[in-house]
Amino acid sequence: MEHHIEIVESIAFSYPKNSIKKNEDAVLPAVVTRDAIFIALADGVGGSIGGGKASNIAVLTVREEISANPDVSLREIYSKVSKNINIEAEFQSNHDMATTLVVCKITRDGVEIANVGDSRAYYALDKSLIRLTRDHTEKQEVIDSGVFSRSELKGHFSGSRLTNSLRADRDYKLDTAEYDFSTGSIILMTDGLYNYFEGSRIIGNNGADDLLLVCSNLKKKVLKKGPNDDFSLVAVKFIRV
Repeated sequence: MEHHIEIVESIAFSYPKNSIKKNEDAVLPAVVTRDAIFIALADGVGGSIGGGKASNIAVLTVREEISANPDVSLREIYSKVSKNINIEAEFQSNHDMATTLVVCKITRDGVEIANVGDSRAYYALDKSLIRLTRDHTEKQEVIDSGVFSRSELKGHFSGSRLTNSLRADRDYKLDTAEYDFSTGSIILMTDGLYNYFEGSRIIGNNGADDLLLVCSNLKKKVLKKGPNDDFSLVAVKFIRV
């Protein structure tokens, strides 16, 4: 008997830092094809002129590539995103456009994650939350070197300094990974959300069974504290049947 993947829940939200500032995040809620489920999230690089434009190009390109070819690889998607950002930069005479991008593809064979930048993917099952992506930041490089631990660098300014992004006229490094998850939830977040919970517990005592409740609680906590940045999330709960 051939298995296939079904969506149990799908959630997405994206909020600006405040009512004055334009939201530079962009999200792609679950897109279901014949054999796969796709979700994606992008964060226009702060400080770059056209960051919001770049993130929207990234997400729009992901959607277009999936629609044109449901079997498209994640590597092909990123190549087209980079190309489209370069085209727009040339058209706008603005070569300071940049964005992060994390994309998840779920099939009956498992989960594939691709990432550029510091937007993250997590896997949630029961009461566990497992980070699936590595930040492309100066902070992460220092942690990887073993000079300082993650706890010693908590809140350090280097956490926001990207070492890799989808930037006009620049090469990028694509991280990809595959996982044999047959059920659970994938949650994508921008740094404006996960920075509020660094080192703390995200999944409560009720576990991740109610994905809507988990995501709603994350949003409420940020809104209660007051956001320091645009904050966005895309999540999908799936099962192999």
